[in-house]
Amino acid sequence: MRYLMAAVAMAFAVQAQEAEQKLDPVKWTLAAPQSAAAGARIEVLVMATVEEGWHLYSLKALEGGPVATQIAMPAPQQFKLAGVIDAPVPLTAHEEAFDMSVEFYFGEVEFRLPVEINRDAKPGAHKLTVTAKYQACDNKQCLPPKTVRLEQTVTLK
Repeated sequence: MRYLMAAVAMAFAVQAQEAEQKLDPVKWTLAAPQSAAAGARIEVLVMATVEEGWHLYSLKALEGGPVATQIAMPAPQQFKLAGVIDAPVPLTAHEEAFDMSVEFYFGEVEFRLPVEINRDAKPGAHKLTVTAKYQACDNKQCLPPKTVRLEQTVTLK
């Protein structure tokens, strides 16, 4: 009997984890110029579309708080972040789950990244890669932090 109860408990835990993994309330997209010159600076847009009822947190990390959104450009690639990410002004409110004031976004969120292309990059197609780590929450739950990888080809002249 004990084994049967353990098996049932395990099945419920797996089912709950699978349901949680299927929740994906934030969709990410990347927009960059199709072509550019080596050594140029370009603006890259990273957009998050957050489903109604959900939110994600701002870029500002708070000690003891939720996971802040983190946008990065992993190496090696011919592109690198060349300054501060321009993010919209977040909403601020007290969140009971963390017992603190937090900054967050709803709906459509656009992050503007200043990007520099390596001067010695060879002409041709190059993959621009951006990662976004974030945590999505609604008024009942927070999903585990998730990292998405966004890619776009940019042709260098």
